[in-house]
Amino acid sequence: MKNDEVNDKMWESFKGGDRGAFAAIYDQYAAVLLNYGSKTISDQALVEDCIQDLFIELWTSRERLSSTTSIKFYLFKALRYKIYRKVNASRNDTTESIDDYLSVLRNYPDEENYVEAEVQSLQMSHLKDTLDKLPSRQREAITLRYFHFFSNEEIAQIMGVNYHSACKFVYAGLKNLKENLKVAAMTIVVILSFPGFF
Repeated sequence: MKNDEVNDKMWESFKGGDRGAFAAIYDQYAAVLLNYGSKTISDQALVEDCIQDLFIELWTSRERLSSTTSIKFYLFKALRYKIYRKVNASRNDTTESIDDYLSVLRNYPDEENYVEAEVQSLQMSHLKDTLDKLPSRQREAITLRYFHFFSNEEIAQIMGVNYHSACKFVYAGLKNLKENLKVAAMTIVVILSFPGFF
């Protein structure tokens, strides 16, 4: 059975009051929502509160929820809205920063692979530093596009902007990365897609 079909059935079961389906949705998406939210705003405690509030509201309003073709898209959009609503309500100054996408690379047994891993680690570290310096909306668009694989149309809806603006944020982000890293845009995309970076 395709993942989309599984997710559709899980969503419908959850809407029908199936606690197991609800728990499965939480288990599948809570961590990735925390990761995304932490890239949107640096206050992790606020993000965690918003995720908790989101799942509480999902459960209490489940019978009124509409069907969705993508649970992930639905949750990302809802979380972003909730975060910005809470930030605006509290009027707190926040500093947005992208969290460390780097994970510790495996130790390689032979010298050739070790050197290759070190070079790749340096490239990713440089890229991460450059990502940190992007304007917040460009950084968020890049995160959604290359770490969570949303289309530009979905990015526009999640960020609450029109399609043209979403494309502009992605393009400008890649352009800034290219200029600052002095490498081809395709190389950037390949590095962004490397499993160790996320």
